[in-house]
Amino acid sequence: MQTRFWDRSAAALSVALLAGLAAFSYYLAELSDRFERPAIDPRVAHEPDYFVEGFAVTRMNARGDPVFRLSAERLVHFPDDDSSEMVNPRLVSLDPARPLVTLSAQRGRTDTGAEATHLYDDVRLVRAGVRGEPPLQVDTEYVLLLTRENIARSDREVRITRGASSLTGVGMEFDNAARVLTVQSRVRGVLTTPEQR
Repeated sequence: MQTRFWDRSAAALSVALLAGLAAFSYYLAELSDRFERPAIDPRVAHEPDYFVEGFAVTRMNARGDPVFRLSAERLVHFPDDDSSEMVNPRLVSLDPARPLVTLSAQRGRTDTGAEATHLYDDVRLVRAGVRGEPPLQVDTEYVLLLTRENIARSDREVRITRGASSLTGVGMEFDNAARVLTVQSRVRGVLTTPEQR
């Protein structure tokens, strides 16, 4: 008789504890719904959402003609600012009306639509020679490429070579459409004319 009493008491106590736990859980759930929860944007963290090996894209103009080709060994995209980082990027102008221009670097970063592309480390810009003129080569550590304007800019030290002539300075702007290269400051160089060779 005594054993039955203890069994019933233990069962009743267990049921009471479970009912209390359920009531307390319900209370906490109701309480949490009353407080405003901050919206968590999954794009807040600067974490990549995809990558591409052997990336290549060609931009066309309004007539459907190719304007330039951008390629890289690897491209990593970040959704928080819609930017992309590249390993060994290479840009090639494809406008047949202008001399061929190639731009390469060890790494790069571009915004949406590649409107502005930042190139870093061992940046080299080469404009092919035309009509017997030697090619133009610019070496620096950073270039900002504005693709719509067809302009490449740098605020770093640059070394420019064209045939046997060479020039160094700090800061430059290369306007491919106008075929004009401007060096901003500390300009030093050696100019060799064809007769001097």
